[in-house]
Amino acid sequence: MRRYYATPKVAQNEDLDENKNCTINKKYTEEENYMTNKRKQKMRTGGLVTGLHVALILAVVGAQPSMAKDPYDKLVSMAKAEMGKVGGKIRMSLDWPGRDTKKILPAFKKAFPFVKSIKYKRERGIGPFGRFLISWKQGQNPPYDIMHVAGEMQKQYRDAGAFIKPIFDYRELNKSRPTGSPEISDLAYSPDGWYLSSAGLVRGNAYNAKLVPKGKEPKTWDACTNSMWKGRVLIDSRNKLHAFQYDTKQRKRHIQWLKDMVKNKVVIVQGQGSIAQKVAAGEYPIACAMNYHTTQRMIDRGAKNLRFTVADVIPLELGTRLYINKWSVMPATTQLFAFWLATAGQDMLDKTAYRGFPTNPTNRNYPGSRGKHISICGPDCVKQWGKINAEYQKILNIPATKKKRRKKKK
Repeated sequence: MRRYYATPKVAQNEDLDENKNCTINKKYTEEENYMTNKRKQKMRTGGLVTGLHVALILAVVGAQPSMAKDPYDKLVSMAKAEMGKVGGKIRMSLDWPGRDTKKILPAFKKAFPFVKSIKYKRERGIGPFGRFLISWKQGQNPPYDIMHVAGEMQKQYRDAGAFIKPIFDYRELNKSRPTGSPEISDLAYSPDGWYLSSAGLVRGNAYNAKLVPKGKEPKTWDACTNSMWKGRVLIDSRNKLHAFQYDTKQRKRHIQWLKDMVKNKVVIVQGQGSIAQKVAAGEYPIACAMNYHTTQRMIDRGAKNLRFTVADVIPLELGTRLYINKWSVMPATTQLFAFWLATAGQDMLDKTAYRGFPTNPTNRNYPGSRGKHISICGPDCVKQWGKINAEYQKILNIPATKKKRRKKKK
């Protein structure tokens, strides 16, 4: 490798001392020449050191283009590194039917190209999660990297140490979210920061636009108990209004509402789909305590006369509470997925899965929910479902399902 050296500049009346690489001015004494050259050498050395420091800093920065500036950038960088180790493959299980993932999961992959494939399977009920927990305690990990755990089992998983705290605080991530992404709903945060709810299940009322006169739409809960609908209003035998029974501000009103529904000869039918079909077909004019995701999906598929409306108070069940599983090799990717669902993915979640938060300005339920009280059914509410459901069945005179006794083997 060739090296080039600059020749020291020699001024008039100066000679170059080749052995000492310094200049000698004939006008000065030997001592003066020594001091002058010492100062010049110090200046050259200082300049060289300063230049090396600058070059080193630039080299470090230039060699690390992926160095994150804020929590969100750091999280993305960490997720990218995780995906690089597993070939970009994710095994995932949520509580959503497969059709609700058809557009959402590809949208997540498009937003983060380092995710190459997502193998999805729905797990529901309590049984699978009980088996997964037992297997994990015995040293065998569940078959999913990102996995939603049934609400009834979340406390058991946490007590067993199967969940770990997220890498970054979700509120700090929210502050550094990409420009244009909706902010995380205040309803989505867990009290202690261990999970993030990415879906909001809204309940309201459904009606047939041909049978219900304008101005009489069931836009309040009291509309369901109006005598004009006596014997012609439907409700599900499975409780969908847990939030009202749990919310201390709404509990008294709601218990009386259930009793008034009985007086109004409410017709009890099992299954949201069956109820929506009956209203759409004109068999009944209205149905109360309906899932938005059931009713609106049917409307979008061509039920012309079916309509959905939120009422004067909004019951909301927090869904898809994503914890980070201790066995997962992709904790950063899990947190990134949860964060994306609660922010940039909300519009897609609303339009294709009907599970977005009504507090999001682009959500279809936002105009009807704005400024209204929202009753939340979160983890603590879910723990009391057994008690809440028993109360619901008792007031509506719904026979409790008796468990079948197993016959003893002889």
